[in-house]
Amino acid sequence: MFFDIQEEAVRKQAKTPHELSMLNLAGFHLLAAPATLVLDYKLHIGMGGFFIPLGLSLLIIAYTWYRALYVRSGVPWFVAAHWRLAANRTRILLIGYALTAAILLFALWVTASSSKADIMMVALTRIAILPVLITVMICFVLESGSIYQAGRNEVPNGVVRQFPPPDDLPVKEDPSPAVSP
Repeated sequence: MFFDIQEEAVRKQAKTPHELSMLNLAGFHLLAAPATLVLDYKLHIGMGGFFIPLGLSLLIIAYTWYRALYVRSGVPWFVAAHWRLAANRTRILLIGYALTAAILLFALWVTASSSKADIMMVALTRIAILPVLITVMICFVLESGSIYQAGRNEVPNGVVRQFPPPDDLPVKEDPSPAVSP
């Protein structure tokens, strides 16, 4: 649904949660996770090094949820709706974390009594990373689309249904040209 948002500052504020999400995805998943491998090699910090980017990512997610749920006074509805949208999108990433944790727990269980525990653990940890990688790529696409939507004064219909706009916010027609069949 499109809204008549005249102020450029409001559109810029609406892009902020999605840009923060993109920073989380790029900084803590695509850059920090491989950096922990280097730290492990140089400093021998072990698997605990993977908790550094995970913890920082969870802090960003918690901040996004806080802004979406509790900070509404003094913020235009359009901006609050985009914070809510970004918070909803973090659920996808959290599902990826949960799947990875389940695979890692399974790997620990399987290798607990095995004589070839090291080889199996390496193989299973490589497989365990896949859910997070896939959900990071999905979130990249969704968040980049949300930045575009915020710039076009658009809020997805699902968010509008869950978080209705105020009555004084004018709805605008879809600016995209109609495609004829």
